[in-house]
This record gives sequence, C-alpha cells and structure tokens, in this order.
Amino acid sequence: MKFRKHIRLKDYDYKTNGYYFVTLVTWNKLPLLKNCSGECKLAIKDLPKFISGLSIDWFVVMNDHIHIIFVLDDCNKTLGQVVRALKYNITKNVAVGLPSNQIKANSNSPATIWQWNYYEHIIRNEKALSKIREYIQNNPDIEQLNWDELERGIIYGEKENSCSG
Repeated sequence: MKFRKHIRLKDYDYKTNGYYFVTLVTWNKLPLLKNCSGECKLAIKDLPKFISGLSIDWFVVMNDHIHIIFVLDDCNKTLGQVVRALKYNITKNVAVGLPSNQIKANSNSPATIWQWNYYEHIIRNEKALSKIREYIQNNPDIEQLNWDELERGIIYGEKENSCSG
C-alpha cells in the first residue's frame, strides 16, 4: 500500500475565516488546462454562487496548475470541500474529449484530471497576502516564495494587519 504524507495542520479548523492560497496540479503535470482557460476561469468565478461564505480573491490558470486565493467568511464548507468542488467542476468540463491516458481513473475513485492532493497555505497577514498576489500575477512558473519571510511578521511579533476576515 502506498503511503501518503498528510500535509494539513493537524488541529487546524479549515472552516476558519481567512485567506487561503491553494495550488492545484494536474495529474502527472500534463498540460490539460492548456485549451480550457475560459472554462476553468468560469468554473472558478462561479464557485461562490454555490458555496455560501466563499469568495475568490485572486487566481491564475496555467497549462498544468492553478494558483488561487480563497476567502472563507462564515463559509458553510471546509477548504477541502471547496477544493473538491472546484476540481469536480473543472474536471467535468475539461475531461470531455481527453484521451483516456490523460485522465486518472481507478476502481477506488472517479475519473479526474488532478493530482490526489493540493498545496495550501494559510495567509496570516497583509504582507503575505500582497506577496502571494504579486507571485500569482507575475511569475507563477518561475518565482519562488520565501514562506519563512512571509510568516516572519507573526513569528517575530512584527504582525501586520490580519487577513483573517
């Protein structure tokens, strides 16, 4: 049996009001989103219509991944449920017409175009929010964020304005 590393904070309530940076990556990093930018953007923009207390702050759709900042404000879903809904909505639009070797399917789960997990980062201050927005807008393929630097404001008591809603 394959071991999967748990990357979520153990005792954190992922329904907590706040800003969350999420990256979704396609299965085997295939460029499955290359020709669906419009459909993907529509699926992202429409998500808050179906999930109470959710808004989208910022996002970009690349060929093989999506960067997005979700804002939960008394949301009726957890971050994981929001991500699942987004993956489902995009998959049902994108997977149509793809060759079967580009869609991950097995007996334990429905067909998907996504890697099993997703990356998330809880945004804790205005400085981090600004840097992440800049990262998403400018160089999502190239630039790397220094997560320690973004969190330094909280760790060392130089707390900026909170982004927790």
